[in-house]
Amino acid sequence: MQQLIILAPAKINLSLDVVGLRADGYHLLSTVMQTIDLADQVELVLEPDENPTAAHKAVTISLTCDLGDIPLDRGNTAYKAASLFFSHEKIRPHISSALRVAIHIKKIIPVAAGLAGGSADAAAVLFGLNRCFPEHLAQQDLFELAVRTGADVPFCLQGGTVLCEGIGEQLTPLPSWSDLPVLLACPDQSLMTAQIFSAYNNLNGQAERDRPDTEAVLRAVRNRDLFALAASTGNVLTAAACHYIPEIALLRQQMLDCGALVSQMSGSGPSVFSLFPKDLLCRKAIGRLESIWPYYRFICCRSRSAGPELIWSGTPS
Repeated sequence: MQQLIILAPAKINLSLDVVGLRADGYHLLSTVMQTIDLADQVELVLEPDENPTAAHKAVTISLTCDLGDIPLDRGNTAYKAASLFFSHEKIRPHISSALRVAIHIKKIIPVAAGLAGGSADAAAVLFGLNRCFPEHLAQQDLFELAVRTGADVPFCLQGGTVLCEGIGEQLTPLPSWSDLPVLLACPDQSLMTAQIFSAYNNLNGQAERDRPDTEAVLRAVRNRDLFALAASTGNVLTAAACHYIPEIALLRQQMLDCGALVSQMSGSGPSVFSLFPKDLLCRKAIGRLESIWPYYRFICCRSRSAGPELIWSGTPS
């Protein structure tokens, strides 16, 4: 029996632009993503399947989560990631007998919040399973599985500060911008990505005011310049999200009033993040904003330079 516990960190989008549409309907993005230290924990347990009816070399995957209303089958990206991993032609020869794989997710990242919580869990599963086999997959093989699993999974697998293009499969690493104070504001309402992109398609140009200058954003990131980032960033999905949660715009302004230099919606929302020059300002802002927005969860965290992290490995006692 083998057990691993992996940290699965969330992300924010320092900027997000839609730059095209594929023939299959997928939107082409140009977005700068940043890992933060808000993270789920993913536990993997692998053990021989001693059920006499188990087929030789069969892999049985089970998924549990401490949060309700989470799919526990192929509708969950973590389950999908495990299934794709064990179906890989380079892994199948190293499975000598029937195997049971139990995945348990301890959810910390809010669900359907624009923070890539599901993708982070899937990336952690790929990261962890690849450490369970001596003849593990090369990084490129693992990356290809991440692409097949979901749009944000490749970034979540790599982590750090990255320009992501296409549908998330084209990654350009940027200089790490770690230890930046980040304040998250997450409402008790979720938004589905498909819902927001559908609304975006019907905006008829209303998103232009939220369009980032991506080249200027990249310069700001390389120079670690929050003032330049504030002047150039944007998220074109903001207007679509505000159609469902209008107070996003007011919340962003109030975060700026509390001393944030940047305030932006993350991904397809509805979470809003703000970037502060100092931890003290971030912590003071929480106290003020919590009294105004009782239905929001405020979380003070930091940017980080890496994706999944192995925090324990061994044999359960």
